[in-house]
Amino acid sequence: MPIVTVLGLTVALLIGGAVVTETVFGLPGVGNLVVSAVLRRDYPVIQGALLVVAMIYVVINFLTDLLYRVVDPRVKY
Repeated sequence: MPIVTVLGLTVALLIGGAVVTETVFGLPGVGNLVVSAVLRRDYPVIQGALLVVAMIYVVINFLTDLLYRVVDPRVKY
């Protein structure tokens, strides 16, 4: 069970690490989009990108909770 939790949080942290990775290596992506939007003060783009990242984070946590049920059938919700 703890392994499932750690894997779910690690996958979610990889999304946050995309900002640093894309900025350092100059790769196009959501992280680079957010950085350039912050520098241009483009608030709608910042809000949209952060909303997408937050939704992905919620979906990953939801899938982790569903995986608990598969790993250990004793878990009840």
